[in-house]
Amino acid sequence: MSRKNTFDSKKITLELYKKFVSLMPICCVDIVFKSGKKVYLFKRAYEPAKNEWWVVGGRVLKGEKLGNAARRKIKEEIGVDAKIESVIGVYETFLKANRFDTKDKSGIHSISVCFLAEPKKKNFRLKLNEEYTGWKTIEKIDKNLHPYIQSVLRDSGAIK
Repeated sequence: MSRKNTFDSKKITLELYKKFVSLMPICCVDIVFKSGKKVYLFKRAYEPAKNEWWVVGGRVLKGEKLGNAARRKIKEEIGVDAKIESVIGVYETFLKANRFDTKDKSGIHSISVCFLAEPKKKNFRLKLNEEYTGWKTIEKIDKNLHPYIQSVLRDSGAIK
């Protein structure tokens, strides 16, 4: 299975997944990843939100518990074994772009359960997958961040 596609290719075709994304909300997990007083943000390589600073996250697979999905996404996307600290909340996002079909102007509708997580080990190394072009740490919420990210960061209590 290619990590470029966030669906299980053994159970669903890309064409069918594109159809689902264009017709209905997608269940996701998003994770505020922090170490100490620093929160990590990652620059997205793909739509939706291409080139935006974002939190780690993605689709929940059928039969997968939400906490397990969050730990899986952290490991797949930034290469870190993490522990879940808490649930931040449930959020709904409507983004204009669609990762799989740039001709589809309906965008994407996701319902995300957001978590706060930390690395299991203090001496961890980030290993970003192809979904991100870079990372940075922040200690306060930048007003230039996407409103969704500002809300999740504020609600996480990790930074002000």
